Amino acid sequence: MVEQWDRQDDARRIGSRSRTIAEDFALERPLLLPLPEEPFETGRLFTPRVDRYGQIPVRTNRYSVPIRLIGKRVRVILHASHLVVYDQNVEWPGMNG
Repeated sequence: MVEQWDRQDDARRIGSRSRTIAEDFALERPLLLPLPEEPFETGRLFTPRVDRYGQIPVRTNRYSVPIRLIGKRVRVILHASHLVVYDQNVEWPGMNG
């Protein structure tokens, strides 16, 4: 079913353009660079300070971290569905998910 939707989208024209989506992509394809071989980070980086309640603010939310981190800055990588918290280079277990 997804392949059918892809084919329909390839045949679509944007506004009054003379070429279809697939025709425009065929012209652009040779100009695209290959994807990098090494992985790259897609999350957003934050460096919040742990407050006196043992919490860190990340955007509009607050997350609990170990109280021994109170007053320290931690590194947080926010992904679409989870976040990862690091104290220096140590990833905190239980904070991913």
